Amino acid sequence: MYYKPQNLEDALSCLSSESPVILAGGTDLMPLIKNDLKPSGNYLDITHIPNLRAVKKTTEGWFLGAAVTLSGLSCNSSLCASYPALEMALRVTASPQIRNMGTIGGNILQDRRCIYFNQSSYWRSSIPKCFKTGGNLCHQIPNSPVCRALYYSDLAPALMLYHAQALFYKHGEKCRLPVETFIQNHITQNGTIERSDILLEGFLLPFPQQGYRSAFEKISIRGSVDFPTVNFAGAYCPETRDARLLVGAVADNPVELHDTADFIFAGKDTDLDQIAETAVKELLSKSKLIKESTISVKVKKDSFQNIRTLLKILICPPEG
Repeated sequence: MYYKPQNLEDALSCLSSESPVILAGGTDLMPLIKNDLKPSGNYLDITHIPNLRAVKKTTEGWFLGAAVTLSGLSCNSSLCASYPALEMALRVTASPQIRNMGTIGGNILQDRRCIYFNQSSYWRSSIPKCFKTGGNLCHQIPNSPVCRALYYSDLAPALMLYHAQALFYKHGEKCRLPVETFIQNHITQNGTIERSDILLEGFLLPFPQQGYRSAFEKISIRGSVDFPTVNFAGAYCPETRDARLLVGAVADNPVELHDTADFIFAGKDTDLDQIAETAVKELLSKSKLIKESTISVKVKKDSFQNIRTLLKILICPPEG
C-alpha cells in the first residue's frame, strides 16, 4: 500500500497502525529495496506534509523540515549566508539530480554502507549473515560486538558543527535531541535489522554565534557525485581561539577532534603545520576504518592530510 498523508496527524496515525517504510526522496531507499536490503510493502510518503517541507526562521533559530530537498535548502540565500559550512556541504553532496530529489532528513538517516552488505541478495547468500542482516558478526571486524559499517553523510558534520537539534516523533510523542545524539541512536539501530519507529519532523539550527568563521571541505574520488573519502567541518573564533572540528566518513559516526581544538585554544603554536599535524594524529587515533570498495585504507589515511585546507580557511583567511 502507498500512503500519502497531507498532514502530520494522519502520518503519525499511519505510522502507528501500518508500520510502513517512510519514503521521501527515495535516493537512498530505493536502491536498497532493489537489492533486498530493505523490506518493501507499505510506504508512507511524507513529501506532502507542509511542516516537513518548511524552511523558516523562528525565535530559536532556523527550522529545516525533514522533507526539504538539498537543492531547496541551497537556494535559500538567507539560510546559506548564516551557515557557511552547511551551504558548502549542500553544494558538494551528490549530483544535481540527487540534490533535487534527496532530502535533508534522508541524508542524515541514510543507511550505513559496507562492501559485505551493499551487494545483491545472491552475492550475500554465499556468506554468513552479519548484524545488519540478522546475524551476529561483522565481516569487517570479526571480533567486533557491533556493526562497523561507515556513515557517509555530508550534512551530519555541518549540522553538528552548529549544534543543531533534531525534532521527531516517537510513539506519537514529540521529542527533541541534540543532533549528535539523534545520529548516534540512528547508527545503533541501523546496525541491526530493527525497524525505525520514528518520524523525523526536521532540524532546528540555533542562530550562529557571532565572531566565528565556519567552513566545510569534502574529499572524494569523483567529486561531489561520489560518497566522501573524508569530509571536514570546522568553526573558529579568532578573538577567543575557540574551535570545533568534525570529521565524517571515517567511522560509524562523525568524529570530533577535541584534542586539536584544545591545542588551538591553548595557543601553544599558531603555526598551521603544527595544528594540522595535531589534527591528523588525533584523527588517526579516533578513526575506525574498514575495507571499502573504491579506496584502500592507506589512501584513506593519506586523505586526512587535507584537513590542512580547512584549517587554512578558518585560521589563516586571505586578506582583503
